[in-house]
Amino acid sequence: MADIPETPAAKRRRLRWISFAELIGVLALVISAAGYWDSHRERERSESAKPVPAAPLLLTGSADAARTTLSLKPAHGDAVVQTQTLFFPTTVRADTVDTTGNARIEAGWIEDGVRKAVPSARDAHPPRLPVGIVTEFVDGGTTRRDAAIYDVGYALRERLLRGRAVELEGITLVRRLPAAGLKAAVDARWSAATATKSG
Repeated sequence: MADIPETPAAKRRRLRWISFAELIGVLALVISAAGYWDSHRERERSESAKPVPAAPLLLTGSADAARTTLSLKPAHGDAVVQTQTLFFPTTVRADTVDTTGNARIEAGWIEDGVRKAVPSARDAHPPRLPVGIVTEFVDGGTTRRDAAIYDVGYALRERLLRGRAVELEGITLVRRLPAAGLKAAVDARWSAATATKSG
């Protein structure tokens, strides 16, 4: 059977359908690319909005000229200390000390207890006193909490007619642990230190 020649009108209709199909294909490709770009931008925005994990709090202590007060502050970042609760060895100071805003350790808080723990100036004494510190602080607009044991470096100095004075030197981080276990851990660390010195 011989092929029927295509009329000019039929050819125009065929070409028009091909052009329409090509246009639909191009539009589909553009819509797909736009959807991909939009989802990529949304993923980038959500990833950039994720909070950066906060670095653990590390406190440093600077002694004043008289070495009677250690001012405590975060070692890095924009953390701002709000409140602190300090736990000392029970034999040095049984009750806790709470500070608000002015983070510090004062020699007067522990002086009597250290004198009792070291009865004579000739007695050897541990050069560090453990202290548990629970700190509420604001970092990046978020209120956080940190609980850790620090060692407070100190020295005993004889004063004429007034007995021995405790001079504060600085603090070093020992370890972090839950706030509920701080007091017991501080007592255990101090007991071990004094037993070693007395032995």
